Amino acid sequence: MFTFIFNKISARLTFILITLFCFGSVGYAIYSQIFNHAEPCPLCIAQRVVYAVIGIFALVGAIHNCKKYGNIFYGLLVSGFGGAGIAIAHHHVWLQSLPPELWPASCGMPLTIMFQQMPITGFLHTVLTGTAECAMVDWKVFGISGPLVSMYGYILVTIGGVYTILRAMMYKKREYYYY
Repeated sequence: MFTFIFNKISARLTFILITLFCFGSVGYAIYSQIFNHAEPCPLCIAQRVVYAVIGIFALVGAIHNCKKYGNIFYGLLVSGFGGAGIAIAHHHVWLQSLPPELWPASCGMPLTIMFQQMPITGFLHTVLTGTAECAMVDWKVFGISGPLVSMYGYILVTIGGVYTILRAMMYKKREYYYY
């Protein structure tokens, strides 16, 4: 059964689908920010960046169109960043599940000022741990919070990356005999 799937869905097609999904997700987030006035919190911006990085790696993997080891390499990159995205989105969902008295303290500074005033390690720590803004559910997609939808998307992308790795590991070079 799995050999049928591995023979029909190529790694290149998988990378193209991952690229379209990631860029579509970032595009929808920007659309929501501009037209629905959904202001992103630091964790939302971090998730956008991770989606963009995954999309770029998947696009390069699709253009490169490797066979075995290249697909394993690009699949590991996509899966690794997908796992990081799952962790960030899960933390965001966890923050949103907390009661208001347990929300983290807000830094009070916009990200641009925080980036200019803080060292890079402190900035990344503040962004990835979240602020009180991150704990509020400002907008929903299909009736569930945006970070939860984002986490499901990361799971889907990670499955696609693992699929390309498994497909590459099962890849056998066909030998043609000419008589």
